[in-house]
Amino acid sequence: MGLFSKKPKEPDYDQEDCKAKKQRIREIFNEAVEDGDSYEVLYAYMNSSKFERGWIFDTNTTTFYYYVLGYRKSDFDVILIQVDSELKEHTDACHIDMDSVVNVSYDPKITKACLQYKKGYGSYGELLAIGDTSRKTIYGPKNINQPEEREGFLGFLESFRAVLEQKGCKLDKWKR
Repeated sequence: MGLFSKKPKEPDYDQEDCKAKKQRIREIFNEAVEDGDSYEVLYAYMNSSKFERGWIFDTNTTTFYYYVLGYRKSDFDVILIQVDSELKEHTDACHIDMDSVVNVSYDPKITKACLQYKKGYGSYGELLAIGDTSRKTIYGPKNINQPEEREGFLGFLESFRAVLEQKGCKLDKWKR
């Protein structure tokens, strides 16, 4: 066995805490959305980085945004609710304009789903990380394991891609 052949460890989750966090995510969504029970929900986050050159030091600042993401298959409605890292406070619901989305892609290596808006919309799109977080996560809510929820959302995105193909949109390759 070589020095570099060490098998990576699986993330460590506390099942009870994970169940409580999923329940809290559902409560937040139902508080912010009137008919919240008709949506499937999961945790997602986005990050943005800003690099600035200074006289003495260069600085790189990364900002994380945490969301409760809700989606409904019947009418392809997607809602984002921004939350704090402790899942105690949240903002109002923000509907994603799915009529302006022209491309949907997913990168399984980094578990990021991208909903790209049409040109001239004012924003490029939504780049949502829908991965899990372990007990040792440094940023955001810890201990969220959501493989079933992620697979459900990816199934939703695949069915939305079929709608985009019927509209004649040029789509990126889909890899699950």
